[in-house]
Amino acid sequence: MLRSGVVGDPPSLEGHLFAANNFETTLLVFDQLTNYDNNSVPQPMLAESWDVGTDYKQIKLSLRKGVQWHSGRDFTSDDVKYNIVRAQDPKVGAGQFANQARWFTSVDTPDKYTAILNSDQPRPLVFDFFEYFNMVDKDTVEGPNSKTATVGTGPFTFVEWVPGDHLTFTRNKNYWQSGRPYVDDVRVAITKDPQGMVSQLEGGAADMIRSAPLVDYNRLKSDEAYRAVIHPNPGTYFVIGFNTLNAPFDNKQVRQAMNYAFDRQRFTDTATYGAATPSSLMWLPGSPAYDASKANAYTYDLDKARTMLQAAGVTQLEMDCLLTTSTEGNIACQMYQADLAGLGIKLNIKVLESAAWLDQVNNRKYVGGYWSPASYGQLSPGTTFGGTKAWDPLNNNEGFKSDNYTQQVAAAGTETDPTRQKQIYAQLNDLVLDESFVAIVSTSPQIMLTTARVHGLSPTAHASFSFTNAWMDA
Repeated sequence: MLRSGVVGDPPSLEGHLFAANNFETTLLVFDQLTNYDNNSVPQPMLAESWDVGTDYKQIKLSLRKGVQWHSGRDFTSDDVKYNIVRAQDPKVGAGQFANQARWFTSVDTPDKYTAILNSDQPRPLVFDFFEYFNMVDKDTVEGPNSKTATVGTGPFTFVEWVPGDHLTFTRNKNYWQSGRPYVDDVRVAITKDPQGMVSQLEGGAADMIRSAPLVDYNRLKSDEAYRAVIHPNPGTYFVIGFNTLNAPFDNKQVRQAMNYAFDRQRFTDTATYGAATPSSLMWLPGSPAYDASKANAYTYDLDKARTMLQAAGVTQLEMDCLLTTSTEGNIACQMYQADLAGLGIKLNIKVLESAAWLDQVNNRKYVGGYWSPASYGQLSPGTTFGGTKAWDPLNNNEGFKSDNYTQQVAAAGTETDPTRQKQIYAQLNDLVLDESFVAIVSTSPQIMLTTARVHGLSPTAHASFSFTNAWMDA
C-alpha cells in the first residue's frame, strides 16, 4: 500500500472538476484521451491515434479497443461524445471545461471506436484541452450514488472516502496498460493542516506528501531518509484575485494600487526559501508569451500604491483574503495584511475548507480578494486564458468583463500563425497588467516529499504526479 497525505478533503468526487491535489486523490480513477510527453508532444491514452485536419476544424479520434470502465462496461465513442456535451454545461464541476467543450458544434460517432469532433473555428489547442479533460462514466455521474462513488477507466478504482479521515483506492486489475499500476493500493490520509501532514511523513504513517510546506522541504531535502520530487515544469503560480463586482475593486486604479502593495521578493524569500520566482505575469522564459520587459512590471511600492488609492478616493477600506489551508498562503496574507494596514486597509484573513472556498470564489461571494495557486502556465497562452477560472473571459472568479478581453482570448484560441499569436499574447499581457483583476505574485513550485522507499513517481504535463509507475521497496 502506498500511503499518501494531503491537507483537507477534496471538494467532491466530480471528475470534471480540477482543483489542487485532485490528480493525486479523486482523479486517480480517470484517464484522458491523450497526454503530453516531456517535449509537449501528445501521446496516445484512450485515443490510440488521431487525424487533425490542416485547418484544425475537425479532429478524428481512433479509440483504444478493449478499454473498460471499472464497472466492466466498454469505453466507446459514445462516452467521448457524452463527456464533451456534459462539460459544455457551466454548472458541471466549476465550469472549468465549458469554454473548451463548446468549441465543438457536433461530435460524430460513426462506429464504436471512432469519434469525430467538429468545430466552425480552428482549434489548434485541442491537445491542451485533452491533457486535463478526464473521461467520466455516464452511469455513475447520473446515478443515485454520484456523490459517494466515482468510476473511471484509470489505473486505480475508488474504494471509499471517509471525509476528514481518508480516501482509499485499489489497483485496477483490468487496466489497459498491462502490468500497471505496480502498487496494490493507495491510501490518502486527510490532515487538517500542513504540519499534521509532515508529522505523518516523519512519524512513518505516510510514504509521501504533496505540497509540503517549503520550510519542511528545505529541512528534509538533504536527509537520506527522504526524497524530494520536484516538478520540472508545472506551470503553476500564485495569484491574488479581486472581486470586481464590488466597490472599490470595480476601479482598476484601486486594483493596480493593490498590485503595487504586494512585496513579491520578500514573499519568495521568506515563504518559499527562494524556490519560487517573483513575477507580475505567469510566463516563464521559453513561453511564446514571455516578455522580459514586462515580467516584473509591478515592483513593490507602497508610496505609489498610497498615491493611487488617494486619487481613487480610497483612504479607509476593509476587505477579506480567502485561502485554503496553506503555509505559503498564510505567510503571504499576513505580509499583505501588515503592509496594507499602513495604507488604511484592514485585511481579514479567512481560511476555508476547499469546498467552501470554491463556493465563495467561483460564485464571487467573497468581499475583497482571494489567494490561490493557479495553473496552465505551461500550456499555450490561449489555453491559460481560455481554460481557467481565474482568467475565463466569460465566467471568471473576479467577475471581470471586457469585450476587448473576450475578443483577444477568442483570437488566442483560434489563431494558427505564430507571428500573429505573439502579437495577441503581447496585447493580452498589457491588458492583464493594466486591468489587474488578478495580481500574479510568483511561480508556485510543485513538490512531492517521499520516503526513500518510494520510486517511480513521474511528473505529468498537467502539473501533477503520476502513480501509475510508482513502486516501493519491501
